[in-house]
Amino acid sequence: MAIPLKNLMAEGKGLSLVGSDEQRCCYCNVLLQETITGKRKTPEGEACSDCYYEKLGAGVEQHPLICGRVGRG
Repeated sequence: MAIPLKNLMAEGKGLSLVGSDEQRCCYCNVLLQETITGKRKTPEGEACSDCYYEKLGAGVEQHPLICGRVGRG
């Protein structure tokens, strides 16, 4: 027998789209949804893809990746 949604919500066992374990970006505080905002692990915590790549780009600018040149001949 199906339980009516109204009764389920009254018991406090209802489902929500956000969920009780909502996680937010540690930099911009946006709600993390893996398919929409991305979800990346950082030392500071979970971050959205925009903030993750912004911080990664800043790190690369401070410490550029340099490849050695191979001389010919």
